Formats: sequence, C-alpha cells, structure tokens
Amino acid sequence: MKKSQVSQLLAGLFVGAVLGWSGVQIGRSLHLAIPVSTPADKITGAAIMLCAAWFALAFHELAHLATGLWQGFRFHLYVAGFLGVRRHPETDRVQWYFNTDPRLFGGVAATLPRAESPDLTIRFARMVIAGPLSSLLLALAGSFGGWLLTGSTVTAWRFVALFLLSTATVSFFLFLATTVPSRTGMFFTDRARYFRLISGGKTAEVERAMLELIAFVQSGKPMEQMNLANIELGRQDATYACFAEFYAFFHYLATEKHDEALAASDQMSRLPEDMPPAFRAEFLKEVCFAAAFLKKDADAANDWWKKIEKQVAKREDIPVLRLKAALCRVNGDLAGAQRLVYQALAKLEKKQLPQGSAHLEQRLLRDLAREGLGH
Repeated sequence: MKKSQVSQLLAGLFVGAVLGWSGVQIGRSLHLAIPVSTPADKITGAAIMLCAAWFALAFHELAHLATGLWQGFRFHLYVAGFLGVRRHPETDRVQWYFNTDPRLFGGVAATLPRAESPDLTIRFARMVIAGPLSSLLLALAGSFGGWLLTGSTVTAWRFVALFLLSTATVSFFLFLATTVPSRTGMFFTDRARYFRLISGGKTAEVERAMLELIAFVQSGKPMEQMNLANIELGRQDATYACFAEFYAFFHYLATEKHDEALAASDQMSRLPEDMPPAFRAEFLKEVCFAAAFLKKDADAANDWWKKIEKQVAKREDIPVLRLKAALCRVNGDLAGAQRLVYQALAKLEKKQLPQGSAHLEQRLLRDLAREGLGH
C-alpha cells in the first residue's frame, strides 16, 4: 500500500471516529432535550426539529448572500428548501417565489460581480468560504446554548434547547458536507471552490477568467469586446466548459459570426446530467434559438423546445420572447413572430438590462422582424 493511500485511510478512520463520537453525544443531548410528557409535546418537538433544520440551511446560504452583497456583488438568487428569492428575469425586481426544484432544496445563493477588478477572485473567495464558517459558528453557539438549557424543568426552555441543539446538529453536518467532499452533484463544494480560487496556477486562472466574463456581462460593455482568452480558458475546464460556450455564443452573435455561434451552441448542448432543470433550461433555450434562428431547422428547434417547454413556456422575459418569436418564424407563423418581437421590444425599452446585452437583444429582435417581413 502506497504512503498516500495509508494517509488517506488513516484520515478517513479519524474523521469517521470523530463523526461517530459526535453523533453519539448529539443523540444523547437531543434525547435529554426533547419533552416527552404528552403526545402533543412529541409533535411539537418534531416540528421544532424540522424548523431548526431549515433554519440551519437558510443561515448557511444567507451567509453566502450577505458576504457577496458586502463585497459589492449584485443579488441574483437565494433558495432554501421551498423558499426562493430571485431577481425576476422580466422586471429585474427582487421577488419571493415557491421553489419546486428538488435539486435546489439543499440551498443556493448567487450574487454576481458587476465589474472587473484585480481583487475579484479574493472577494469571491470570501463569499464562498462564508457559508461553512457560518455553519461552524452556528454549530458551536447552538451546542453551547442548548447544553445550558438541557437540564431546565420548564418545558418551553427545553423546546428552546431542542431547537438550538437541532440547529447545531444540522449546521455541523452542513459544515462537513461543504468541506469534506469536493463536489455535490455537478457543483464544487465551498471548500473545493475556495481553494480553487486561492490556490494559484491554472485552476485559479480558470476561476478568474470565468468571474471576469460574468463581471464583463454585468458591467454592460459591448459583447463584441468580450475577452476570447477568458473563454478559451473556461473551455479547458470540464466543469466550466458549457458556461464558457454560453458566453462565446453571445460574443459570436454580436460579431455576426454565425458559424462559430452554431458551433458554440452545439458544444453548449452537452450539459452535465446532474445539472438542475432550472439551470439546464437557461442553456438549452439558446440552443433552441440557434436551431431556429441561425440553422433554420424547424424539426431540431421543436425538439429542443419540448425539452425546456415546462420550464420556460409561461415566461415572458425578453430572451424567451425572442426564442418564441424565432420558433414562430421557423414554423411559418410570421404574424405570431411579429407580435412577439414587438412585445419584446416594448419590454426592452422599459427594462434596465446591461447595455451590451440590451444592444444585442435589440439587434436580434430587429433581425427577426426584418426576416419575418421578408426583407
């Protein structure tokens, strides 16, 4: 057995021992805290434990969110269980919504950089590490507070102890879940992402490149000026390749390099199987648009539409209206295409999109209108 394998085995045994001992201690503390004098107490205790689990999750994601805002990033999305808060794609306003995507129940917080800067990577790293640190602190605080109240003879205080200890338990395991493994599904854990950001070398270059692409789009600069070197760096990383192709697609649309845009859309369609449906739809709607508008292939466009219809059919934000107009046109409904184009243009006049994105959307919509009229 190699030395590295022995080290990994010993580390695994140590972590397992710590987790086992911690689980026993937590179990004893929770047993002491739960009031069991009546059936109502048991039901109340169970409800409190569920609320505590949600609170621990929401607190973890809130730490990411608050730190991102503190670092000057723009709010985009916050999900904790069924609770969702997002920046609405149509109105650009922040709104509450009911999350039904089970792949997001574990929580997500997204804040986006608005401008390129030399310290962008370290600022983003602070936002990433804030989640695990907050969970660890909450686990320690909840454990101490719950332990102090465990011996109380007052039922109400024992319920408080139960809430604190349950919160501490979930927070502790959230800390482990976001620091011990490298990935959860297709996403890096907080610990893995943090070290990718600060480690230096090629990995850190890729992280910096992707952050700069996000900041570029949010800053409103013309899409024609997007840094292709950053796109190439992103393409070289399996995790970020589809995101890099997404940015490349819009750059090539802006520069009217339609063959390159089609090639980017083809690469962009090869998404990870474990990508959440809400995320997947954002990529595939542009793949569908490319098939309808650039390739003018009705069969391919309609096939792609069937894969995302559930997620986007009821939406009326500008990119989706543009897609629907392209689908109408490629299927021969020119009147419907014209109506959707003018609806999107009217929304574009009212909505505060980043300037570069707004210019590109306006041009694409006018191209759709001209082609619909046969010009």
